[in-house]
Amino acid sequence: MLLAGTYYPPGSSQAIEVALHLEADVLRLSGEGVELVEPLEACVLSEPLGRMARHFTLSDGARIEITDLEALAEWETQQRRSSGLHWVHALESRWRWVAVSVLFLIALMAVLYLWALPAGARQLALKLPPEVGRVATEQAMQAFETLFDFEPSELPEARRDAIAAQFALMAAAMDPGNQRDYRLKFFHAPMPNAFALPDGLVCITDALVEKAEHDREIFGVLAHEIVHVREQHGLRNVLQNSAVFLIWTLMTGDISTVAGMGSALPAMLAQTGYSRGFEREADQGAADYLIEQGWGVQPLSDLLRRIDPEGFDLGKTGEAFSTHPLTADRIKALEDRASAAGK
Repeated sequence: MLLAGTYYPPGSSQAIEVALHLEADVLRLSGEGVELVEPLEACVLSEPLGRMARHFTLSDGARIEITDLEALAEWETQQRRSSGLHWVHALESRWRWVAVSVLFLIALMAVLYLWALPAGARQLALKLPPEVGRVATEQAMQAFETLFDFEPSELPEARRDAIAAQFALMAAAMDPGNQRDYRLKFFHAPMPNAFALPDGLVCITDALVEKAEHDREIFGVLAHEIVHVREQHGLRNVLQNSAVFLIWTLMTGDISTVAGMGSALPAMLAQTGYSRGFEREADQGAADYLIEQGWGVQPLSDLLRRIDPEGFDLGKTGEAFSTHPLTADRIKALEDRASAAGK
């Protein structure tokens, strides 16, 4: 086959128009000041990429650029030289196959994000050594104390000891054989709140204790936080939200991304709330414990109403943009759980 090409000598940008004779085993080149014969096995032909020109690279580094893509493809077919990438090129040249590929990729990403990623994050978080949770908790607490105006608790010591003793019994019952060091810490802060950290530290504010009308309401909140620790929701949330960094590292080989993610872990634990799914799971676990104790879900429902974090009903539109379920929805889910248990 005879093709027109442009010859670029090794180490030079000079362009020389040449005639290219392609035979079964050799490549013959002729042009102004150029006469070459090269065995084809020593010549590397670039793969097709859209309508871009293709080129042969010769053994001495010279290049021959070819723009007649159809003729070159015909020669490859005759010589049975087509590689697997020609099949890819044929697919990407047809918009219907491109559309199917895009839809498949979107579906695959959705499956990975909605199911595979959470499952993988859960397995990893539950199998991390306790030391990881301990270090993350210590550094996250420093971030909390910096971000929020926490002060030492003003509750009477006897009151704190009584709540802490019940909390220890709850943790042993809800997470038997655990590897977490469950403990309770009280803070004085203006807002009623409680939160859990990976190694088993659960913090509660004086304001929340004071909002409760009886201790069962406090124990309902603490049961909710114990589930967060037991299921390692904090680390799982960080791992899921950080997956994009890991994927980027795999694509680029930039290990500094992973290092940066590790150093940012405490701040992410302190500033990132749980997902709606994790909050629902913690509510369900707390409901199960309260029902087993014969208390029903009323204590937790009543306290949720009293410290409604939304302050007002955002409606379905608001829920779509919230990371947490609305309080009304949480209370209904608790009541449904109790109804299903016949309590």
